Amino acid sequence: MKNRFICKVCVGETELHSQEYKTLKEIAAALGLTYQQVADISVGRMKKFKEGGFKYQPSVNIEKISV
Repeated sequence: MKNRFICKVCVGETELHSQEYKTLKEIAAALGLTYQQVADISVGRMKKFKEGGFKYQPSVNIEKISV
């Protein structure tokens, strides 16, 4: 099975993580998130993590690789 997704995690301009994955479940395991959270991020339903007074909030971008 080929890699189907690119996942990037950034804080501001700093890229903390950038890797290709085969499934959304793999992304969830790597980031310590639930499958549902990753699925929401992949379709654009969740742009930021919950507001909690954090100075630096990560942005997570998941893109499907063209086949």
